[in-house]
Order: sequence, then C-alpha cells, then structure tokens
Amino acid sequence: MPTKIGLSAMNTISAATTQARQIVVVDDDDDMREILTLVLSTEGYPIATFADGEAFLRKADASLPICVFLDIVMPGRSGLHILKELNTRRYEAPVFIMSARNDTPTVVEGLKSGAQDFLHKPFDPYAAVQRVRDALEIWSSRNEKKGASNLIRTEFPDNVRLTRREAEVLAELIKGASRSEMAKSLAVGKRSIDNFIFGIMRKFKAKKAIDLVRIAMSS
Repeated sequence: MPTKIGLSAMNTISAATTQARQIVVVDDDDDMREILTLVLSTEGYPIATFADGEAFLRKADASLPICVFLDIVMPGRSGLHILKELNTRRYEAPVFIMSARNDTPTVVEGLKSGAQDFLHKPFDPYAAVQRVRDALEIWSSRNEKKGASNLIRTEFPDNVRLTRREAEVLAELIKGASRSEMAKSLAVGKRSIDNFIFGIMRKFKAKKAIDLVRIAMSS
C-alpha cells in the first residue's frame, strides 16, 4: 500500500529537487551581483543572490546549489565566518571565495576552510563561468562515486540500508534531477517518486529531502 504523503511534504520534496541546480552569489556589492547574474545566467541555470551572509545562511539548508560565489568582506559576519559555518553544516556545494583584497593569509585560510578556489576582484566575469563548469565536473565525479550500485552497498549510520529502487531514487536526487526527470528515468509515476523519497527520509529520520543528499555525500 503506497505511503500517503501530505501536501507540505510533497512541496518540500518538489522544492528540494527543483532548486538543486541554482548558482548562488553572496556579495554586498549590488553591481557585482548584477554582473555575475547576467553572465552566469548564460549557462542556463537560475541564479540566487544574497546581499549578506546571514541572509544566505537562512536559506542555505533549503537546497543544494551547483556552487556558491562568496565574497569575503561583507557587513556583519565575514565570508570566512560564513564558510566555516557551512563546513559545520557539512555543506556539499563547491564554494568559490572572492575579494578585492589580495591578502594571502586570508586566502590561505579560506582554502583551508574548504573553499574550492579564490577569485581576486576585479576579475573577468567569464572566469566565474569556468568555475561553474569546474563545479559541474566536481558534481559529476561525486555522482559517479555515489551511483545506485554503490548506494545499495553502502551501510549508512544506524545500520540503514537501501533497497535497489530506493538507491536509484537517491542517486537521481544527488544528481539534482527533478521529480519529472526521475519519473521518466526510472519509468515510474511522480507519486511513486514522492513515496520513495518520503520512505528514504523516514529511514534516515531526515526532516527535509535535501538532507538525504548531504547524508549520502558524507557516507
């Protein structure tokens, strides 16, 4: 008998799977946000922008983007503090830090804190496009390691194991596939996809579907 999923749970699943392909820009400079939005949108992905790190952190757990462009010097908490907070949350999206200050110790600290690369302002905006493509390669490499066959063999915390179909659904979720794309790829209905995701969430005691990606990537 299929598991019944409430409307709010279905909306959570839908939001988690459809927002997974965003590119995020966090910078207090209005012009920089506008320029990066214009240039990066040519890659065909939606862009989410934030004027400060706290605003980004409040939304960070809602979806897992392709990558994040994070300014180091901002009002309130610095980009480095935000980066360290993301590490605490085991945030899996590649982060590219940016700054007009060519401060070597700060850059080194950022890279040690998990940043993928550093962009010194001003930089050619198309350099950011290349970083997006680098991030896509990173995700592709991770996806190969977290394919369905590997997920079936993985023993997760608390001795959680996945069935073949659950592993296939989770593998699609890691790729950032939408519910429609999952349904088409696995030849099942969207409601079945919702049921599988909800079932995996219960196994992992996860409150949000996007948490499943973090659990899988860290196991």
